[in-house]
Amino acid sequence: MIPLPHFGSGNSADKQSDSMTPDQAMAQVVGTGRQLRKVARLEDVSGGGHFQSCDDVGSPPYRGYLEMSSVLPPGVTADAYARQVADAMIAAGWSEGAPPGKTLYGTVIHQGGVMVVMGGVARAPSRLAITIYGECRDMTNHRDDGGTVGRDLTDQLNDDS
Repeated sequence: MIPLPHFGSGNSADKQSDSMTPDQAMAQVVGTGRQLRKVARLEDVSGGGHFQSCDDVGSPPYRGYLEMSSVLPPGVTADAYARQVADAMIAAGWSEGAPPGKTLYGTVIHQGGVMVVMGGVARAPSRLAITIYGECRDMTNHRDDGGTVGRDLTDQLNDDS
């Protein structure tokens, strides 16, 4: 089993006192997706997301989870474009790589407890894949409320309001 990226102290008292609502957890990853689109000038952005448990048994806390993609510029590889996007975000205040103690593959940046992983898409070689992991601070149990079912967030990602 692949361990899920987790951010936070693991102290349940911290989780309770610093929790997010489900709306805040999803807004965190959608807002990050919008920032990526604007800062890196991504084109033809689409994506979807859901709530993801931060452990491997489906218990709280949960986080917002977003998968999005954008078209690659002509003649640019996914790895090269991921690097360009990461560099633009680093210039806007993000940090290179995963948070301390985390290891993920691809081009990775983070800001606080939010992490972005970028790379190519084997089944769609003309697109850059971007996965956004929010903070593990939503204490709502989404196991039976439909929140773990993916939904299209393309309109929200492209909304500038």
